[in-house]
Amino acid sequence: MEQAWAEGEALVRWNVAALQSRAYPGSARPMPDVVDYRFENGWTATGDLPCREALRAEIAARSVDLPELSFDEVYLGGDGGDVDFSTFCHLPEWRVRHARVTLSSATEQVLRLNVVTAGAVHIWRGADLVHRFEPFSRNEKQHSEFEMHVQAGDQPLTVRFEDLHERDTIFGFRLQLLQGQGLSTRIACDAQPTEIAEATALLEGLRTLEVFHETSKVSVTSDALSQTPFELVCLDLDDQGGRLSRDHPSFDITLPTGCFGLRFGIALGGTMLTAGVGSTVLTGMGRLDQSCFETRKTALLQNQQSGDDIVNVLLALSQGEWNTSVQAIFNESLKQVEQRYDCADFRMMSLLWIWDRLRSRLPAGHADRLRNAILGFRYWMDTPGDDVMWFWSENHVLCFHIAEHLAGQMLPDAIFGNSGLRGTDHRDQGATRLHRWFDAIDEHGLAEWNSAAYYPINYRGLLALYTLSQDEDLRGRAKTLLDRISLMVALHATGGVSAGTQGRIYEKELLAGPMTELGAIASLMFGGWHVPGKDAAAVMLALSEYRPPERLTGLAHPKPGTVLRAQYVQGLEGGAHLALFKTPAVQLSSVVQHKAGQAGHQQHVLDVQFASDPMARLWINHPGVLRPWAEARPSFWAGNGRLPELVQQDETAVLRYELRDGDIGFTHLFLPVDRLDEVEISDHWVFARAGAGFAAIWSAGVLEQQKTGLYAGYELRQAGPVCGWAVMVGDSGQCDFNSFKEHARAMSPRLGAGDITITTNVGIWGTGSACPVPSSTIPKIEERQMPKGRWTIQQGSRS
Repeated sequence: MEQAWAEGEALVRWNVAALQSRAYPGSARPMPDVVDYRFENGWTATGDLPCREALRAEIAARSVDLPELSFDEVYLGGDGGDVDFSTFCHLPEWRVRHARVTLSSATEQVLRLNVVTAGAVHIWRGADLVHRFEPFSRNEKQHSEFEMHVQAGDQPLTVRFEDLHERDTIFGFRLQLLQGQGLSTRIACDAQPTEIAEATALLEGLRTLEVFHETSKVSVTSDALSQTPFELVCLDLDDQGGRLSRDHPSFDITLPTGCFGLRFGIALGGTMLTAGVGSTVLTGMGRLDQSCFETRKTALLQNQQSGDDIVNVLLALSQGEWNTSVQAIFNESLKQVEQRYDCADFRMMSLLWIWDRLRSRLPAGHADRLRNAILGFRYWMDTPGDDVMWFWSENHVLCFHIAEHLAGQMLPDAIFGNSGLRGTDHRDQGATRLHRWFDAIDEHGLAEWNSAAYYPINYRGLLALYTLSQDEDLRGRAKTLLDRISLMVALHATGGVSAGTQGRIYEKELLAGPMTELGAIASLMFGGWHVPGKDAAAVMLALSEYRPPERLTGLAHPKPGTVLRAQYVQGLEGGAHLALFKTPAVQLSSVVQHKAGQAGHQQHVLDVQFASDPMARLWINHPGVLRPWAEARPSFWAGNGRLPELVQQDETAVLRYELRDGDIGFTHLFLPVDRLDEVEISDHWVFARAGAGFAAIWSAGVLEQQKTGLYAGYELRQAGPVCGWAVMVGDSGQCDFNSFKEHARAMSPRLGAGDITITTNVGIWGTGSACPVPSSTIPKIEERQMPKGRWTIQQGSRS
């Protein structure tokens, strides 16, 4: 199928050859301990790990030839412009792929091109190497402009792209035309052009009928159905697929509980055309509403499902059970520790618990293997290793130090093979490092505030420390921080669902609602929605000696007729000013003026959660990439490519985005219309009611509701480069929905040259206003009776 290639555009359709990969560890060595305990969101400059040192040495003297390859797959890139095969590898792995198109030029000419990659590319026109670009910059995309002479007519264009995978890796490239005329490209496929065009359009329009699924049946359809029927196969699921056409507009597949990115393919003439689609499956959703913690604990443990997590072994042994499934999980977890998979430090929390409390229940030989794994582990970067374990972020630093302290305490006289130190040395060294970590958190708070992905990791570590450590000072510090984190979880739970602004978030947590690990913890502590499937940290909580303070339940579930406000700071130098407004029906949470105008990462800056439905959640962000479910940070829905100015006063927040050259040109609102009871959408306003909760969203630009794509009907976009939003929430205990809408419109939001202004009962204010800045990492909480009747708009000067 032929496609024009115009100036400014990137090639998005390629024939792709099979993946080539090999393990690539490098030579084991210690690394300098550069952790300064000043934790921030974003990529950490780790320096070259041993694997990357080896890579640089190899590429310095190499020459790369164009091999004979079979291009059996077609990649359809969609709107993003990137050829993206990003993924996560727990061990260092060198990956190489090749992509090819036939390039046609109307005339002989010299093209000017731009290639973008974080790895390396080699580009051939025919058999001639025309460009080589090898930054290998580890997830930091680099640009290289070059010229390429082309003949009139057809010529193959081939790109070799490669990267060294050190855990999460942006793997791919973008090839953009800067200058050139009369160009087109063709993908190779042994089928009729019309058939290729219809199959390509069908795959590019592939989506599920619903965003959220509460049964295992997921219906797949496309926005571009044709009269020709096509057989699709799910490449990630054995023997699942179906036919799509106008006469067969959907087919069903069966998925287990979880958040999935799936690849579907259509085979045409020996070539597989592929496209991806994401899905959220929430089977078994129910509530843990038993009257007290102990009864909720029993209910959770009877119905927990943590997949292949080592916590299943911990639970089974605590209940005196052992079977082949438990043994398989135990063996796999030990392998991950022995081979030093990234995130093995998380597994160590349960493995050390098993060694300390339950090793006598292990079958013969298993305890010896566990002991050897503990003695051979790499507990910090200053000991030898050729792994890609992540030592630098807030949650990993905690788990490594806890693992070192507890392992040394449990085996005090043994020699630890990787370091040559005795257990007592590791016990004391781990304790010293832990006190430094706690000091940093006491001073700054948590950079990963409220994170549904990383608070559970903190719980795993702190629960192990509190339960197993013999050091009373460390146990006390663990208990104090557990209480503080649990307070923040209680504040940001609404209707029994963990929500709110977050320091680090992924799409899977945003879309999973009650299926997150933090959701399971909150449901166990306070009661609420629970989808069995991500229960590891909650199981450790149930088995631990820790119990959350009883008073927190009242913050998680405000009494009818009350309003709860909270302000506090988190993050380095108090850089995240958190604001919360919460009624029994709705919650508005944001981080105020956090790095406004800077490039973002995984910060979730504004969040609305209704109590009536666990999936009734709204948010606004600036996407980091255009492809949903991508591995990028920030991604389509999670984090922000560009951070906004943001101010919140009580139930109202305003955001102003100023996008820059190279940024994706819009911001957008996630609006789950089928989980809301009433929705009104106009050019500039959205009004939503869910149960007794209300929300009003104003857009400075005309809202464009997306009618196609995975989030058809759920996504509303506002074009940049300057975007203004205002968000307000309310409760039927204050007024009725119509009065709420009148009040919202009376705010008269206005996007001026430099800021947004609105009018509320506290005067005229907006993004240019000075706002109260909290000074403590301990939340300042105000709980009072909800004002009745219609709000009164007061005119006043800007504060």
